[in-house]
Amino acid sequence: MVTPRPVRLPWPITTYHGARSNASLEAEATTLATVAADEFTMNAKGGIKGTLPPIVFQVANQNNIGVLAVVANATHAGFNPAIAEAVLTPGKAQTAAVKNLATLATQGYTGINLDFEAVPNTYRAQYTAFAQVLAASLHGEGKVLMLSLPAISVDDPTDPYTGAYDYAALGAIADTLQVMTYDENGPWGPPGPVAGLDWVTACIGYAESVAPASRISMGMPAYGYDWNLTAGTGTSVDYAAIPKPIAKTGAVPQWDAASSSPWFSYTASDASPHIVWYENAESITLKATYAAQAAAASVYVWVLGAENPAYWQAIMAGFTAAE
Repeated sequence: MVTPRPVRLPWPITTYHGARSNASLEAEATTLATVAADEFTMNAKGGIKGTLPPIVFQVANQNNIGVLAVVANATHAGFNPAIAEAVLTPGKAQTAAVKNLATLATQGYTGINLDFEAVPNTYRAQYTAFAQVLAASLHGEGKVLMLSLPAISVDDPTDPYTGAYDYAALGAIADTLQVMTYDENGPWGPPGPVAGLDWVTACIGYAESVAPASRISMGMPAYGYDWNLTAGTGTSVDYAAIPKPIAKTGAVPQWDAASSSPWFSYTASDASPHIVWYENAESITLKATYAAQAAAASVYVWVLGAENPAYWQAIMAGFTAAE
């Protein structure tokens, strides 16, 4: 397991996602310890496509920031189960994938953040076996393996979305399990908290019941969702942008005590009713306090560029409160 370097926050990790992240990367360079560069995808033959913008290594090298290469089974249409199936099945594609991931990791990275999502639950054993092979290859190069996993509060191998991920087995293989404790609710369903503290606590609590806390990274969102109740649709709203719609619509922020999450409602110019669930300084501070109390190895913020300085201050306040 990688030992965190001394920083103002306990090993904060954040995802770099294109040019939108550049300004925050430079502004928060003295705060960040690790950046997960979400710039690479894998195809069904185990090939990797993507490049890292020069600014990432430039800022990282100047500020002693670790960089993980995030590699996803994704296309322009989203996460692709067929890619995962091909790579997780022993054979030429898997051999190529492991070799290519290890080669990528040695190109200046701390290691690999494998972000395979939408993996069929029937590939549970195959995912675990692949993680074992990949971890051995990366460790042989002195590199680490982080696995991004959907958040769960109970293990259900039959669940079509989360059943492929055997937390107990994976916790003994990977250096870090990045538990994606965000998107508790989203535009695909009815309005609700993006990452309610009650839900986050249940998910991290489960993870730490089957894997060492020192290997758990707790996901934290820097965004909210705006639901259009008439159209049945929703859009993402950056943490930094939330004050604008509140001011523009005259909405009155509310606080949901059950989930420790803020929300507000408003009527748009087309008369459609909207509900926005989001994060504010209080909700972020409470989650950071919990992460510290739970002795999680780190917090993992999605996504760099959606936040503002107040967001990082709220995280710091949470860790300070837990001391």
